[in-house]
Amino acid sequence: MKKLKYIILFPFIFMYLAAEAQTRKERKNDQMSYYEIIKKFEKKDYKTIEVKRKLAESYYKTGDYFKAEDYYAEIAESNESNSEDIYNYAYILAVNEQYSESENRMEVFYKLVGNDSRAKLHVENKGFYNILLQDKEQFKIKNIDMNSEAQDFGTSYYDDKIVFASSKTKLSFIKRIRTNNKLLYLDLYVADNIRGKLQNIKPFDKLFNKKYHDGPASFSDNGNFIAYTRNNYEGKSYDELVKLQIYTSEKKGGIWQIPNKFGFNNDDYSVMHPTLTANGKTMFFASDMPGGYGGFDIFKTERNEQGIWSKPKNLGKIINTEGNEVFPFIHNEGLLFFASDGLLTLGGLDIFYTKEEQGNYLEPKNIGVPVNSNRDDFAFILDKKMKRGFFSSDRDEGKGNDDIYSFKLLKEFKFDVIIKGKTIDENGQLLSNAYVSIYDGEGNIIEVINSDGFGNFEFIVSPSTEWKLKGVKPKYITDIKTVKPKPDKRIYEQNLTLSELPKFVIFCYVTDKQKNFPLSDVNVFIKDNNSGKETDARTYDTGDLLYKLTEYKLNDSIDFSLKFRKEGYASKTIDIVKFLNSYGNIKLKIKMQKIEIGKDLGKILDINPIYFDYDKSNIRPDAAVELDKIVNIMNEYPNMVIELSSHTDCRGSSIYNLKLSDRRAKASAHYIKTRITNPTRIYGDGYGETKLINDCACEGSNKSGCTEEEHQQNRRTEFKIIRI
Repeated sequence: MKKLKYIILFPFIFMYLAAEAQTRKERKNDQMSYYEIIKKFEKKDYKTIEVKRKLAESYYKTGDYFKAEDYYAEIAESNESNSEDIYNYAYILAVNEQYSESENRMEVFYKLVGNDSRAKLHVENKGFYNILLQDKEQFKIKNIDMNSEAQDFGTSYYDDKIVFASSKTKLSFIKRIRTNNKLLYLDLYVADNIRGKLQNIKPFDKLFNKKYHDGPASFSDNGNFIAYTRNNYEGKSYDELVKLQIYTSEKKGGIWQIPNKFGFNNDDYSVMHPTLTANGKTMFFASDMPGGYGGFDIFKTERNEQGIWSKPKNLGKIINTEGNEVFPFIHNEGLLFFASDGLLTLGGLDIFYTKEEQGNYLEPKNIGVPVNSNRDDFAFILDKKMKRGFFSSDRDEGKGNDDIYSFKLLKEFKFDVIIKGKTIDENGQLLSNAYVSIYDGEGNIIEVINSDGFGNFEFIVSPSTEWKLKGVKPKYITDIKTVKPKPDKRIYEQNLTLSELPKFVIFCYVTDKQKNFPLSDVNVFIKDNNSGKETDARTYDTGDLLYKLTEYKLNDSIDFSLKFRKEGYASKTIDIVKFLNSYGNIKLKIKMQKIEIGKDLGKILDINPIYFDYDKSNIRPDAAVELDKIVNIMNEYPNMVIELSSHTDCRGSSIYNLKLSDRRAKASAHYIKTRITNPTRIYGDGYGETKLINDCACEGSNKSGCTEEEHQQNRRTEFKIIRI
């Protein structure tokens, strides 16, 4: 990685890892700069595999990516190539935007080292480039005016200003040049931040700008604590390389104090790219210290009241890979941004973001174009209001080696989830062109698509408590699967199995009677009255249920009873007696009435009016049928309380009618009490002729003539739900 090398390695003594058996001449060759390697070896007619590797890397580090690709291609096709060569070739192909061929080479790499997370990511997410290249109109970016032909990168917020690292020309008689890329050393600069424009640029405090590399840096929210990267001036690693280290300083009385070494600096590995939380008590950084997952990993440490940093904690394999994870930035809202070349990228370093939830980090999400490109994109920062920010990149359209870009954030960051799978039949064969729907945890439909010619489907959805997938295809049985979220997972795979429809099916669609929405989890008790077989089933979230009549054939007769029950709804029983004279579905549309306190139970249950004969209080056979319906539902709902009211017509005196209605109330209540648990749940009174439901007046100035049928309407008992 070009970015990693010229920041990490001590610039004027770049050295390949030397083996003990090297000759003095070979050691001398290994200490050359990239340009010297190209000059020395390119003109040779015969080049060994090792020479080609050096040339490929040198061309890459000096920005000649197509020449680097040529050499990596020669190496990959050689009998002497190894798995690392194949990976490097796939990598440079992506940098040169040859994504399809890069994926092919990644498959070869995967076959060689199947346990490498980078290989698995690429193989399991084939075609991901197409998604990352779609501009979601989340960012508006701009190459800022102050960029120079040198390196300008690594911005950080410092009060209302911006501090960044740059190798721009120093105001000094001595200019130290790094031989590996012929650029000056990095220093820290400070600038006014005027709505994304950096103005009035000046060198930062001279205490931090020394002989070699200084920067990038990070500050606490109050601007009084700094953590920054600089070269190790005091020692070299076992292979004679000077590594990078973190130093900190505190401002007291407006003056920065002498920088302190971070307690976990080491001569043998680099510790770099610190980012501080707002209070300066927690720091994230990148390091290739032993025990990591590959190249550079991101770590976290915390500072106690005595200023001592805790043992660094590796953020784990959700974030870190066998590649390099660098340039972390922690936002005050908890979002963690970082750059990686080991996750799914468009080439080079790409910027990712994640967030810690319940002690686990969510699967990192590539920030996409236009921030990410086929080159190195890194050092992303975002202001407190989440409106503007900066990042760095060495893309072709820049002004120098690395440039700083400003951006406006047009859409908030979301941790979308990818849910994908295949539609298959019961034998595992792929089913194409099935309708696949996805629902959120509240049952709201999110999207409907068709599975493709190979049965594949994929949804990109927002987080939810759960998701439901529904697969539908003509002449196949619908399949519904639930996907439960996990705190550290962003990509889920779930297949849908659609079995071929039998010749006879009972299809039920159950809805709320008033609002007509589908009812899920309705208990359906199915009894085959011919065989005595009983089956329990439940409706899906979409309100449907399919029951296969596998034991029946054409010209058979069926006799089924289906009882539908759901808490809070009145039960419903449907009888099906049918002669099967043709193939197909027996379709039932069931509307269930919600039980509500204070409502007329008769209307909820579709109970016919309960009537009495003239001057009688006995329960007629037709009334008993309706009262049995009330008995059934009160036994299904053992806490239900019912109040009844009985009435008479207007004939007879009002006192007599009051007594008659009271006898009718007692007769109705007695019938129900003797048939339910806890008989005290039914009670009521008689109201005589005080609540006539028509104009059948029998006395006074409103006296009217009514038929016997009209008088019958008033001789009734009504039921009201008091408690469920």
